Amino acid sequence: MDTHLNQETYRLRCGVAVYAEQHKAFEQLLTEALTQIPANFVFLADVAGQVILAKGEHKAVNLVMLGSLVAGDLAASQEIARLTSQFQDYQIVLREGANVNTFITEAGQYLVLLVQVDHDIPLGWARMIVKQVGQRLGQVMEGTETAVGQQPTLTFGHSDSNLSELFDEALDDLWGET
Repeated sequence: MDTHLNQETYRLRCGVAVYAEQHKAFEQLLTEALTQIPANFVFLADVAGQVILAKGEHKAVNLVMLGSLVAGDLAASQEIARLTSQFQDYQIVLREGANVNTFITEAGQYLVLLVQVDHDIPLGWARMIVKQVGQRLGQVMEGTETAVGQQPTLTFGHSDSNLSELFDEALDDLWGET
């Protein structure tokens, strides 16, 4: 679902404008996340639930309803974190399902990102990329990510042959080993 491509600028319900180059960057980041995690479904909405982009397998899901529920879920999770003194930026909500795991995260101040992955994708790997994508989307929205004409790219990439190596490197980075 991509209803905004023919428009130069459009306004989200949360009150901010999205420019054509921002929308193009959103689309590229979601496409890369879809292939690099790999994810089954990626979904971007504003914090009021307005659908911006959806890519991947979503069958007969009502995307308008999903946008509202994802925005409400993230807002509720953020308030729980605030009440329990556990709030931090870019927290991730994880729903573990029988076949699919669902990540929901803020993507800056104005956006909400949902990513669904098969249960056999390592949670740590998916979490790292989801968090990075959320941060990059937020930077694009705030205008700090790219200048006109530049294309954002994820710093993680993989193929079946190097996924294990990249995961090991990410763990080494996490624990400070060289």
